[in-house]
Order: sequence, then structure tokens, then C-alpha cells
Amino acid sequence: MVTPFRTILLLFYVACAIIILMVLSPGEIPFSENFTLKVFTFKDFMGTDTATVVNEERMADLNAMARRLDSLEQAAKQVQKSPINPDSLASPSAGTPSGKREERPEPVADPKYPIQFADSLNPTALDRVFAAWAALSQKPSLVRIVHYGDSQIEGDRISDYIRSRLQRKFGGCGVGIVPFLELQASRSTISTEASGNWSKYAIYGNNNKSNRTGRYGVLAAAYRFSPPVPKDSLAPAQLSWRATSRFRETRFSDEFANATQVENIKFIYASPFAKVAAHIKMDGLPQDTTLDFALQQERNVAVVEQAVPGRFKKLSISLESAEGSEFFGVALDCNQGIALDNVAMRGSSGVEFTKMNAEWLRRQYELLNVKLIILQFGVNVVPNVLRDYTFYENMLYKQLRFFKSVAPQADILVVGLSDMARRSGTGYASYPNVPKIRDAQRAAAFRAGCAFWDLYEAMGGEGSMVSWVNNKPPLAGKDYTHFTPRGARLVGEMLYNALIKEYENYKIRNRIAQ
Repeated sequence: MVTPFRTILLLFYVACAIIILMVLSPGEIPFSENFTLKVFTFKDFMGTDTATVVNEERMADLNAMARRLDSLEQAAKQVQKSPINPDSLASPSAGTPSGKREERPEPVADPKYPIQFADSLNPTALDRVFAAWAALSQKPSLVRIVHYGDSQIEGDRISDYIRSRLQRKFGGCGVGIVPFLELQASRSTISTEASGNWSKYAIYGNNNKSNRTGRYGVLAAAYRFSPPVPKDSLAPAQLSWRATSRFRETRFSDEFANATQVENIKFIYASPFAKVAAHIKMDGLPQDTTLDFALQQERNVAVVEQAVPGRFKKLSISLESAEGSEFFGVALDCNQGIALDNVAMRGSSGVEFTKMNAEWLRRQYELLNVKLIILQFGVNVVPNVLRDYTFYENMLYKQLRFFKSVAPQADILVVGLSDMARRSGTGYASYPNVPKIRDAQRAAAFRAGCAFWDLYEAMGGEGSMVSWVNNKPPLAGKDYTHFTPRGARLVGEMLYNALIKEYENYKIRNRIAQ
């Protein structure tokens, strides 16, 4: 017969054994490269989420930078109240250079997490773009930067802030190259509305339409439009097709006023069989006036520029063409200064670029004067936890070599992935493979002779995503992956500081006047 005392004693022993197992539990037991068993731990039982309290010193530094960010943005709003940024290199009405200007001086603090180079004693991987920036005061031109990334930069996040800061320092305006059809999140800087007969063909995405020729544009996509369905089925077929894209300022126009300030519009297209009729309507034109012109028949990809009046609240672009025309984006630019394109590739790991026709892409980079390519990927690699990421390093290295071959005039900066967290017991903790993926990205960058910036460490390293989510106000969303607008601007400020610090080092090395 079992007495109550023995039952209690047995339960006590079982409880002690469970507590010991939870204390000694590793949290995860890997059974294979593709399967890991999560084990309940003592910290889970106590409801302790250690990730929320780590790196508090770094978070204090980040909050100090965030306060500085607020003051910078307030100052920027005052500057941007004028019809055009005073630092711009050109007059919006004349459409021609208004004269040389010196770059805007600003204090440069040593970033805690600077850009890294394969050869730290000879850091020249960004010298091409730095030389182009330094030359702007003597030989005004438009220097283009293309920022590729996954959903972390969707909606022009991070790119918008870096663009704004660079344009204030070096001059320029406009939002850069934008698609005729925006399928994902609307941008902070400009909104897009397209007629229903546009189609998108991209190198990325689960449901993308492929382009067998590999003829994609800088946006890693191509756009075509089909004929509208006639209301009267007996009506004769139209000889030409027409599609429209409309661009508007957003509710963030006070923060990014330069986004809707343009001096020229560039059409990136190919039309082997016929001319393309283009029609532009915008605020700066006389009421009920349309700017009409023709894009010539082009078998190869072409970039055609059209001067426009200046700032707009609404901009409408209509295109008419026969079958066979392809469009790769429209650039809303200044004549001089900095242009920065945001290319958000939702669901991408950054290893699809070799699907693109190399000659087709090379010509676009040359015509658009691309001097810097930024690659920011990795969050889509994280959920599949593996022990080794050599395969990813090799795949990314192949993409970097591809960019080196098609854009020999440009430099490449790889931005490491951000921290990413998942549920762990009753709390959240960083994925254990994030540092491994970061290391693979850095190794690929250094092998290819590219620069690298470690966003994971700049955020605070392990546990930082949880800290960013719990920050007041939050710097990241409850998905424990994506930044809030404030967090994205903070990332932009950190990356901008790292870039400008290396630019100042470049000027010192080359004895360029400060």
C-alpha cells in the first residue's frame, strides 16, 4: 500500500529531476542539419527572457543616436521648406547647371561599427564612389547608388533616409528609379497607382512571371502592358496599347520633401518594333496641359531623358506602344548630385541576380552612371537553421562576381543581415544561426573584394532584436524581424555615418581639401 507520504516524496523527486533537467537543458537538441528539437528550459519556466536585458549599454548608445536623429530631422524640415533644397546643384526651372558648389560640411563622429575591408591596411574598396562624390564640386554630374535588399528595405525604408542625408550633403533631389507597377508596400517617399493592364516580370518572388530572355532592368524586373479590353466586343482592335502610372506625394512629404522635387524624368525601355508615345501631366505644367513626346524605336535598352518643371504633388505618365515594348523603370532625378534607387525584393536571399542578361544590365549601369551598389539581404535565409552556411557564402560570392563584371565602374557594399528573433519558451531570443549567416556574407564580400558593414553588431549583437522591439518607442515590429520607421531611420543614420567617415578617410589619404 502506497502511503500519502511516499506519494508526496515521489512527486518531490520527480519535480527535482525535472528542475535539474531544465537547468541543464541546452534549449535545443539538433537531430540533423534540417531538424532541431526545442527543449523547455528553467528560464522558460520562470518567464525570464534574458534577451530583453542584454546589451543595455549599447541600447543607451542607440537611444542617444536616436535623439540626435530627431534633431537632424527637425533641421532638415526647416531646410526643405524652400521650393528646392538650397544645397542642390541645379535650378529646377532652368534645367541646366547653376554653377559649382562645395559639399556641405558636417561634423563626422567615429562610428562604433565602421565599414570593414578585406585589407584593413589598404581600404580602397569604395574609392570609386568616393572619388565621384569628391569630384561633384568641380565637375557637377549625377552619381547614382542602387540599394538592393529584401523586405527589410521595402517601402523605401533605410534607403529614404540615406538618400536624404546624401542629397543634403552633396546636392540632388528626386526618389531615383521607381517601378511603373508597385505590387508591395507603398513607399514613405512617393506612392504609385497603375492602370490594371501593367504586368511585372521579376527575378525574385514566389509568383513572379519569368522573362526567358533575361532582359531585366536595374530594378531586377521588367514591365509590360497589354491592350485594354474594349467595351464593345465588335469594336476594331486598337493599333496601339496604352498604360498609365500615377505618382503622388505621401503624408511623409515634410520629412522627404526632396523626393517629389525633380528636374528630369528618365525612361528606361526597349521598343524594337515601334516608337513609344509618352504623355506627362504634373503640377508644374500649365493647367490641362500635357507634355507629349516620343521615345524612339530601340532594339537595345535605352535611357531617354525629359526635362520637367520641378516639384509635384501629382505626376501622371502614360505610354502608348505597339506590342513588344518593354519598360524597366522611370527615374525621377535631379540633373546633378546624388540619386539613390530603392530596389526591395521581397522573399529574396540575394542570390538571383545571375538570372539577368549581363550585357543588358551592363548598358543600364553605364548609361545611368551607377557608382555604388549596396546589397542588403539575409533575413530570408535565417528560418532554415543549419550548422554550416558555406553554400550560401559561395552563392553570394557568385552574385558579387557577377556585379563586378557588369559594373566595373562601381563599388559594392554588402550590408550584413540584421538580428532576428523567434519565440523561445515564454519569451523571444535571437536565432542561433544569425552570426553564421553574417560570417558567410562577410567572407563572400571579402573574397570578391567588396566592403562590408555589420548591421548585426551595430544593432547590439545577440538579443538586440528583442531589445529593439521592447524599446520605448519601438525600433522594430512585433514580427521580431522588420524595423519600425524610426528603427529604419536609425539604421540609415548609422550606415550613413559609417560611409561618410570612410569618405573623410579617403580624402585624407588622397590629400583632398576638407
